[in-house]
Amino acid sequence: MIQKSIKNLRLLFVFIFLIFVQKIMYSASECSENNDVQWTIVGAGPAGIITIGLLLDLGIPPQRIAWIDPEFNVGRLGKYYTTVPGNSQTDVFIELINSCKVFQCCNPSSLCIINSVGPEEDYPLNIIVEPLQTITDYLRTRVKAYKTELKSLEFVDDSWHIGTKQESFSSHIVVLATGCHPKTLSNITTPEIPLDLALDKNTLATLINEQDSIAVVGGSHSAVLILKYLTELKVKRIINFYKKPLCYAYEADGIYYHATDGLKGTAARWAQHVLEKNCPAHLIRIKNSPEAFDAWLPVCNKIIYAIGYDRNELPTIPTLPNTIYDSYNATTGVIGPRLFGIGIAFPEQFIDQTGEQQVGIGLIDFMQYAQSVLPIWLQTKQNLARFAHCAQLFSIAQL
Repeated sequence: MIQKSIKNLRLLFVFIFLIFVQKIMYSASECSENNDVQWTIVGAGPAGIITIGLLLDLGIPPQRIAWIDPEFNVGRLGKYYTTVPGNSQTDVFIELINSCKVFQCCNPSSLCIINSVGPEEDYPLNIIVEPLQTITDYLRTRVKAYKTELKSLEFVDDSWHIGTKQESFSSHIVVLATGCHPKTLSNITTPEIPLDLALDKNTLATLINEQDSIAVVGGSHSAVLILKYLTELKVKRIINFYKKPLCYAYEADGIYYHATDGLKGTAARWAQHVLEKNCPAHLIRIKNSPEAFDAWLPVCNKIIYAIGYDRNELPTIPTLPNTIYDSYNATTGVIGPRLFGIGIAFPEQFIDQTGEQQVGIGLIDFMQYAQSVLPIWLQTKQNLARFAHCAQLFSIAQL
């Protein structure tokens, strides 16, 4: 944990330096390019919000930033997961807001709720969704916000041509913060309860009854929360198909183990006290295999898949390979020429100090990743060549 804090402090110093140099180096040539805008951010979930905020912090003129989203309601987090219990301490949300100067300009009153939650107290994710919605509403008044869907993306004559339902325009740089949706299985006829709905306990209660036998596929955080809800809502039978034993995130000697795949918070406590020590008789956990699935699924009349997320569909880019999105660089966020990705659809991947493969999908992960990759993305502009060199030298000196 101490090493992580030192790393974060160094990142902060580098980012402050970048802001200072960027504001000095930013020239009129930025506005003379033959594009309608300089930057286009697609997606208004947490990663999109963070990217917009940091670009404004770096002195990018707001009129040179386009922001596309069909709803502007903090993405899937804001639309479906406001009642889901958080799995980290609320101080990470304070750190998130404090990491961006523009966010603090909004001064959302809902931050008071975050400050009032104790370190061991359970809370719903709405306590961060509300501040992020306030920030979103503010940012939409600053940049060119388009409440619509991205329909086409094409790279022609060294420029990105962006098509929406209403209009089209060109951009020098495009950042995709487009999010993901829950995975599902094909060729299954058992009626499905969508994961997005199942993760809201009150909504789930309207979709089940006491005579239901429900299959829950998965063994990670979302699956365990749903098992908890179902046992409390009193259904007839619950069959949980899982691949791996329960795994918990924990810290020891300053090292955080299983940070990505381990259970945390409410889900971890319930799994330890109920699943492992006092599992209800009507909840049957089965190691998943084709044979087990075929044998037990017929006794279930409903099914919930909690098996992860797939990237939301993105338009084909005619001049680039069809595999361009899948081959993005998980260290720099580079997808293609002046095309970058961030957030749960294009997360950072790295090997941590325990040797484990990690995927950064937390809100503070998005912030720290954006702070580290934005200098790389800014290097794509010729008029910032000197700035990039200075930033690189400073980064090496600090790190």
